[in-house]
This record gives sequence, structure tokens and C-alpha cells, in this order.
Amino acid sequence: MEYKGNYIDGVWLPVDEAGAQGVLERENPSDTNEVVFRAPWSTEAVDQAVDAARAALPGWDRLGFEGRLPYLERFANALAERREELALAIAKEVGKPLWEARGEAGALVAKIRIMSTEGMQYTSPSSPQGVDGGTIHRPLGVLVVLGPFNFPMHLPNGHIVPGLLNGNTIVVKPSELAGGCMQLYFECAHEAGFPPGVLNMVQGPGPIGAALVSHPRVHGVLFTGSYETGLKIKQATLMQHWKLLALEMGGKNTSIVLEDADIEQTAHELVQAAFLTCGQRCTATSRVVVRKEILDALIERVAQLTRRVTMGDAVNEEPFMGPLIDARAVEKFLAAQEDDEDGNLEVILKGGRAREDLDGHFVSPALWLAHEVDPNGSHQASEIFGPDVVFYSAESDEEAARIANATDFGLAMSVFSSDKQRYEDLVWQLEAGILNWNRSTVGASSKLPFGGIKRSGNHRPAASWAGLYCTYPQAQLHLEPGFDAASKQQMPLSLLEREED
Repeated sequence: MEYKGNYIDGVWLPVDEAGAQGVLERENPSDTNEVVFRAPWSTEAVDQAVDAARAALPGWDRLGFEGRLPYLERFANALAERREELALAIAKEVGKPLWEARGEAGALVAKIRIMSTEGMQYTSPSSPQGVDGGTIHRPLGVLVVLGPFNFPMHLPNGHIVPGLLNGNTIVVKPSELAGGCMQLYFECAHEAGFPPGVLNMVQGPGPIGAALVSHPRVHGVLFTGSYETGLKIKQATLMQHWKLLALEMGGKNTSIVLEDADIEQTAHELVQAAFLTCGQRCTATSRVVVRKEILDALIERVAQLTRRVTMGDAVNEEPFMGPLIDARAVEKFLAAQEDDEDGNLEVILKGGRAREDLDGHFVSPALWLAHEVDPNGSHQASEIFGPDVVFYSAESDEEAARIANATDFGLAMSVFSSDKQRYEDLVWQLEAGILNWNRSTVGASSKLPFGGIKRSGNHRPAASWAGLYCTYPQAQLHLEPGFDAASKQQMPLSLLEREED
């Protein structure tokens, strides 16, 4: 992908490599010999982008929803026309199999359709019965969107679209591991003809993100990524009380399997949840709590399916699972495969490097059985962000709930059972922002809120509720013009009349 530069105030502004603070160079994770994107970067672009967004804010806000909608519709059309090109960029830059990348590219248009219809119900004007006036939602102002690599277009898009629809202007910093994907996304935005400064992008690594997050003229930071980075954002903005943070910070997600569950259905759901995107989804299943009556049978079936998981080049093959994102992710995954917590974790299937015939970051999935639950265990507590699953045995539904909650994260959980009442009894006990019945932890609906508790988020769910963290409510009381003389006889105006007498 040919580097075009940062996108600021409606034009492409390349950074001169000679004066740059650094150069991002992104390799294809399926073939590390291929460089797919190269971008010089400089923090000087941060002020330019924020200033452009601030200048564009009043005009964009005054257009109102109906005036802004045509721009989003043209954007949707541009994304739809280039869907295959978008999918290929995702596959080559982040290693997502092409069949999966096509799903992400298609979701970009679906998000615009959903957020411009059902999604607007949460920020539409309202007027309670008996109140002359009501509530409207006003844009926060300039929003910074920090994108992740695992859904390099879909997750930033999930912040950008509601932000724009509700009258905000945006500055995006894509993941340094997926800058080419976001450049292509912004090419589509340019085709849509947004007013200059409404939507901006600055390429770069951590220093660019840090400068944007702490910028005093930014009103909100919308982030998807790790807990550690989310915590740094919180710390960097501690003294900036005006700045809203919407933080989605990953998970250590658990599925509970009761003894009356359909084993075949459960096993297939678990394998998908654990190994799609090579386990690099914030909702990926990495913990499975099973009633002891069916533990052996379920493990055997999951292991059979796991052995059939194929790994390969995201573009030139059609694998179930592509590579991990980079060499650092591989090293973290391999280190976890040597960590059995002093024998507490028993290997069911050993994970490790895979496809030595390819120059890519390929690994094979791992399955473990825990002898004891340790919420602070070096392996059990870590968000490995790779294809790694630990099984636990439970003797009762109550024990299963206790094990499921024995984690610092609270994004997604699932319960597999043929008895919906048992699932509903567990609803009262389980601590998660997403809870599914006989469905895996992945595959969230854009028509529902998306977010977690504990270390997984800060109570600002995305998806259909995203408009709420892009706005603030403004209460209004109205009174028709004209003075009612009879009001002089009522308190406290009657006191004024008494003084006149």
C-alpha cells in the first residue's frame, strides 16, 4: 500500500522522512519478507489535526442529524464499493483469513446503517409527559479514536460513526500494526466528501497516541485495547476533568458448560470462540468451566476439533486460523506454553510454533486442564491474546459461577445448558457485560451494548449505546412568551407586589 500521509483538514499531508521522528514499517504476518506498509511519523501533526477538528466542529454540529446523514450514506456507499479491496488490506496487514476479513469489511457498512437508525434512539430528543421542554443530546466536541489491530477497521468505525452522527469531529490514530488498513478506510471517507476537518487521521506509534490523549483541546478519548494501555490513558488524563474516556480493555472470557449441554454444539461453539482470529479477540474464550460429569467427554471432543484447526497464509490459502500479529505476540504465546504454574496446569494439547514451511507468525492452539483455580496465577490470570484455553472442573452450578468470576476481567461469558431456567439462575451470579446462552462469547450484536466490567471497561459500552458516550444530555424547560398578570398574586411574586404597595 502506497503511503499517502496523515489525513488532516480534508487533504493528505505526508511526513517528510528526512524530518520524521521515526518510520513505521509493517510486515505481512503471513510472510515476514513482505513489507505491506511504510509510514514516517511526527508528533507535530497532532496539533494540526486537533486544530482542524476544532475549527470544523461548529459547522458540523449545526448541520443537525438530517444534514449529517447524507455524508455517512455516501461513506457507506464508498466502503461497499471497495469491500474486496478493504478485505484484502485486512488480510495482508493483520493476517486475518480472507474469508474472515470480508466479514469485517462488510460490517463497516452495516454499522453505519444500524447506528443511523436504531442506534440514534438513545440520543434522540425526548419530552416526558407533563414537562414543557425535554432533553436533547449535544456533541462532546473533538473526539480521539485509538484503534486496535485485531479489528483494524471495524472497531474504530464503531466509534467514528456514532461520533459523527451525533455532531462530533474526530481525530483517529490507527494501530501502528494496521496503518495501511486505516489509510484505505480514509480514502473512502475522502470520497464521501466530508467537510474539511470533520474526520482526521494521524499515523504513528505510542508517542502519537500519548500526545492526542493528553491534548487539552480534546473532549473525549475512545479506546479499544489492553488493560495496561487503558490504565495509562486514565492516568494521563487524571487532571483533565472535562475529558470523557470510553475504554474497552479486553477480557479473560469464560464459558460454563453444565452437564445437560449438547456436547457437539458446545464443542463447536468453544473452538470458534477460542481460535477465530488466532485467539486475538477481546471476547475470545480462554477459560471453560465444565460440570465434572461431562468434563472428559467435552475435552475429548474439543481436542478432536482443535487438531483439525488449519493455519495458513491469510490470502493465498483458506485456513481456519491465520498468524499472530507479530514476533512479540509469538514470544508471549510461546512463553505461556512453558508456564504450567509449577504443575497446576496439565497439558491436554501443547501449543507452539506452527507452519515452519512458511515465514510467518504461525502458532498451534493450546488446551490445558487446571487442577486448582488461581485468580492470580501467572498463566490463568494473563490475557495471553492467542489460541490458549484452560479447562476447569466444577461439582455444582454454584461452584461453576465462583470459578467463572475468579478473574479480574468481566467482558463476556457463556452458559451452555438445555435448561434455560438454570441459565437464568446463573445470570444473577455472573459478573460480565455480555452473557450468552448456548452461544459462544464471540460474535456480538451491534444492536446491543458492547462492553465489560472490572478490568474490561469503564462502564461506557459501545455498539448500539455508543452515542451515549459521544454526547452529553442537555435538559431544557420552555415557557411561552408573555407575562401572566395573575402570577403576581402567587408566591414569591406576591411578595414583590407587597413591597410596591
